[in-house]
Amino acid sequence: MKAAILSIGDELTLGQCVDTNSAWLAGRLLQVGVETIEHCTVTDDRAAIARAIGDLASRVGVLLLTGGLGPTPDDLTREALGDVVTPGEPLATDEPALRRLGRLFARRGRPMPPSNRAQAMHPSTMQLMGNPHGTAPGLSGRHGDCLIYALPGPPSEMRPMFIRHVARVLGAAGGGVTGAGSIPTAAVHAFGLGESAAAEQLGDLVARDRVPLVATTFSESIVTARIRGGSAGRGAEAAVAKAVDLVEERWWPYCFGRNGQTLAQAVGERLRQAERTLVTAESCTGGLLGKLIVDVPGSSEYYLGGWVTYCDDLKSVCLGVPPAVLAEHGAVSQMTARRMAEGALAAAGADYALAVTGVAGPEGGTPQNPVGRVHVGLARKGGGPAAVRSFDFPGDRASVRDRSARSALQVLRFALLEIADDVALLWEAPVRDSAAVC
Repeated sequence: MKAAILSIGDELTLGQCVDTNSAWLAGRLLQVGVETIEHCTVTDDRAAIARAIGDLASRVGVLLLTGGLGPTPDDLTREALGDVVTPGEPLATDEPALRRLGRLFARRGRPMPPSNRAQAMHPSTMQLMGNPHGTAPGLSGRHGDCLIYALPGPPSEMRPMFIRHVARVLGAAGGGVTGAGSIPTAAVHAFGLGESAAAEQLGDLVARDRVPLVATTFSESIVTARIRGGSAGRGAEAAVAKAVDLVEERWWPYCFGRNGQTLAQAVGERLRQAERTLVTAESCTGGLLGKLIVDVPGSSEYYLGGWVTYCDDLKSVCLGVPPAVLAEHGAVSQMTARRMAEGALAAAGADYALAVTGVAGPEGGTPQNPVGRVHVGLARKGGGPAAVRSFDFPGDRASVRDRSARSALQVLRFALLEIADDVALLWEAPVRDSAAVC
């Protein structure tokens, strides 16, 4: 069975709010064997909403609407839905629902505004779905061969309603798919590999007529292979598992995790398994590297802490970087990155130390150190001088900082896996400070 998701609201079409509902719903639909083939967003206009409902319902077996069920004049989903399923008829009022709304406001010690009566109204051929988390009931019914569900916009209300009312119905029916059950999916993530290079390495795996289907996406510098089985069942699960293994084989050593695993989680797991500890020293990332690490629950097992040494004086005072090094090589240099890592390692007594220094922009670049130039130092206990890798990151300030922090994590992951130093990462630059050659 195929589905479409229609998101409703001016705030979405104008870019004032990000539509997270559609992605969540599409993932949940796939779990019950329903494939989403279209996402559509419309403004708070009754005619536009009605046109979109009619068009989508004529082409899919399941249509989910989100938003437009509130009590204000711009909440028009009920009316637009009525224009499609019961044209020319007024909306009906569900008296039990109206009484429930009245009791809800009474418990809050407030009279119910007259506008909230609209939330107990519905097209006569559609039923209300209870909403224990808010005042807006959902709606369910049919239009021709299409099942239609209208859900509230707030995720805290929409998600429980979908799970309670929609997923149960579609799951019990097997999503209309032969052999009831969810369509198996998987994701493989990699960092330090460009999207085009990643696709080339996958070769025939990304052919559009292949089953399972493998497609790549690139978001926040992470390239992901999304794998989807063609049907439900053990055979499809085995085929997806085999595709995952093939992707990881072709993307090695850049691939770091599956499904919801982050790069920081993958690095943390390696440190935990090896019983090693980590400390950080940051300049241009301003603590972002440390944040990514401590976002992982249990990171206190291996992460000792770190320094944010944004100015040169703190690099000397906290990390022991000699002022002469800063004067001769500059704060943004391989030598300074090396000394930052070595100083952090010595001060904390950790097994590994990561240091990051660079020019995040948008100002501060020079011909020698343009915006985006970043050096990552890695020192290890008993490992001699710290190794340094240099990068020229594209993008704005936020992108440079994010790519710097993630690159530092991948540098450490490579070291933990004993990956050869000549395996280059995306955006790595052939910058060499003669006094700090890796």
